[in-house]
Amino acid sequence: MTSQDTSVGIGRESVYGTGVTPTAFLEYLTETFDWKPEFKQGQGLRVGSRFGRANRRVLVKQSAEGDLECELVTKGLGKLFEAWLGSGVSTAVPGQTGVFQQLYTPAAQDVATSYTIQKGLQFIGGSAAQPETFRGGVCTSGELTAALGDIVKLKTSWNFRDVDTATAYAAPSYASGAELLSFVHGAITVGGTVTMPTSTALATGGTTPAAIIRDFSFSLDSKIDDGGFGFGFGGKRGRKPVFGAVAEGKGKLTVEYSDNVLRDAYLNQSDLALTLTFKTSTVIGTSANPTVQVVLPDIRLNGEIPKTNGGAPVNQSVDFDILDGLVAGSQIYIAVVTTDTAI
Repeated sequence: MTSQDTSVGIGRESVYGTGVTPTAFLEYLTETFDWKPEFKQGQGLRVGSRFGRANRRVLVKQSAEGDLECELVTKGLGKLFEAWLGSGVSTAVPGQTGVFQQLYTPAAQDVATSYTIQKGLQFIGGSAAQPETFRGGVCTSGELTAALGDIVKLKTSWNFRDVDTATAYAAPSYASGAELLSFVHGAITVGGTVTMPTSTALATGGTTPAAIIRDFSFSLDSKIDDGGFGFGFGGKRGRKPVFGAVAEGKGKLTVEYSDNVLRDAYLNQSDLALTLTFKTSTVIGTSANPTVQVVLPDIRLNGEIPKTNGGAPVNQSVDFDILDGLVAGSQIYIAVVTTDTAI
């Protein structure tokens, strides 16, 4: 074993804070999971002692938190999407043997689903895996980024009830056949009429602006509460976090200025639908392709009107908010066509 033989696995809990064995293991880029204790030092005066006493240092509150960043692949990320948005279903696609469509949307209920995340670390020079098990994990926010000449990335941020080092290490087992998704697999439409995805069909429609879109990102912060701490729980949160009343969805496009479609949509504060689709050429089932699709039915632009660029082609930085158009359906959809049989 080497210092690089580290692992991250995730499993969905049935009881908040009761750890489970990971059922999915992730090929990840970075993680920052850490214990977050709060200590208080007794201030009582004592003859002959000018320093705080070691036996008067007490733990008053504890939790854990951190981020996890992964590259976007066509298999094995279901639990991250489910944890981030809050709700997900997996359905067999008719006529496509062995193909499933997973559809993720923001949760309707206010109580978040919790997960256990276990990481395994190695001493320098190799060793048996050293487990750190983070229990009662709730995804607080996430961001998907796709940029010119790069691999698509998914970053999720987490809040945990506690961390444990006594739970046995679960050896990783990775999804086979996962394909990496990059900028070259992507297509984007902004505007037009979009037919929303269903449990078995991807979204269709939309209008592709003439502008060349160089990068895209969108984030969702569920605004979980910071309550639930009380007597009898050892300084830990005593209940699952709940989602805030108003979630915050945002995004950004960078485009080359070649028409006034986005400028005018910004000036007029027009409602726009945005669809971003990453699809590989591999055939699964009879005619399906592994796909990750993001659909934002209603965005409003906050960006900028074009500015000169010293004679060089003009780029526009176009920020947007994800809003609720008060029509049937969701404010965000992530649809995944995959051979994964379950989330």
